[in-house]
Amino acid sequence: MSWLMEKIYALFRMNILIFVLLAATVIALTAYQKGLNDIQFLNLSDYPYIIAQTDSTDGGNSAIKLMRTDSSVVVDYELREGYPYPYAGIKILLGDGKTKGWDLSHYDSVFVWVKPRGEGTVRLYLRTYDASFYREGDEASLKFNEVEFFPLEETYPAVFVPQEFRVAGWWVAQNEINVHKARVDLSNVPLIEIQTGTNAPLGYGTMEIKGLCFKGKKIAKLDLVTIIVAIWFVTFLIILIIRFFDYSRERAANKKKREELEKNLRALEIEKSEYEKSSKEDPLTGCLNRAGFSSVLMREHENLVKNGSPVSFVILDIDHFKDVNDTWGHNVGDEVLVNLTKLIQGKIRNTDALVRWGGEEFVILCGDTPIQNAQFLAEKLRHAIETTQLIKQQVVTCSFGIAEMVAGEDPKRLFDRADKALYASKQGGRNRVTSATFKKSESKN
Repeated sequence: MSWLMEKIYALFRMNILIFVLLAATVIALTAYQKGLNDIQFLNLSDYPYIIAQTDSTDGGNSAIKLMRTDSSVVVDYELREGYPYPYAGIKILLGDGKTKGWDLSHYDSVFVWVKPRGEGTVRLYLRTYDASFYREGDEASLKFNEVEFFPLEETYPAVFVPQEFRVAGWWVAQNEINVHKARVDLSNVPLIEIQTGTNAPLGYGTMEIKGLCFKGKKIAKLDLVTIIVAIWFVTFLIILIIRFFDYSRERAANKKKREELEKNLRALEIEKSEYEKSSKEDPLTGCLNRAGFSSVLMREHENLVKNGSPVSFVILDIDHFKDVNDTWGHNVGDEVLVNLTKLIQGKIRNTDALVRWGGEEFVILCGDTPIQNAQFLAEKLRHAIETTQLIKQQVVTCSFGIAEMVAGEDPKRLFDRADKALYASKQGGRNRVTSATFKKSESKN
């Protein structure tokens, strides 16, 4: 009788598992139809990594001027003779702008808000990095996935699907690319270019670009179906395994002991990893401390020496922080530090390093960033801090000092230059951004 009851219990348990799996499958398919949308919007009005470009890099004579408005970037240009196909436009850097970019392969539509004030088409390039034919330092070796179109009315974006893009034939011929490598690939896009089209007339023109939007699903439908089928297969395999272990309770007990031991070992490894991580982080704000900053500084200096990638150093100090502590107490002072850290981390790139240098002083190390872009970022942060309520008791502001790293420069001199710029901001009335200059004589002292 006991044997029969065990069999009934085992069968009931398997049916419950199958029912749960059926419910999970229905929920997953419904969620895919109703949601799981992945939308990436690029608003160019406040995006800092934009560069104006013309055919001058190819020996042409065209001129360009880039301006920003509250909702877009505006390009004023003059197309001149001198290059067979004169052009003007902008470059939008994603990731590091060279070899590490955004994965756009899972998006099924691309929206572009662009309006030229003149005749002609617009070209959109999604430039892809592929290690098999990329040449170090040669931007032209990034694959040209292109589409050329006539823009619609200003309020309506141009919409494309990945199948409408093609790899530029001239680029394939110029680089002697194998036909299998000449297919559209959007898996690593570090650079986007928007230019005047092939039929743009010579003379003055203007192009207003509001932004781009990439829409798709967080997971491809084929991948979802594959995962569901795999889960069903694994589930039935687990059912067979469970039935086998029902006949051998002793082996199941040994398996449980082994799993418990592995769990303890993983817990010890996690604890060790967290200890090593905590030694390089500031316990209050969670950003890097001086020990964690050293390795980042060394890495960026090596990139500067080897690749010539510009590195900028931003130092900021909370204005009148001592008065905050004295007036409202150290708990409120800690609240300022924590909220300021969250605000800054939300505005900088993942590749930038945020360091609590000491007390109310922070440092941001920006790799692949010239001092002009760093100054734009600092001004953006200064305004955001001034207009954000970090604490309810009073308005908090910060002063900034900026310096660009020079190859071979002693880090202490870099710190001194940035610190002098910070001091100049404070002397000038605080809540300011000041950039340091580098004199050749400094390197001899």
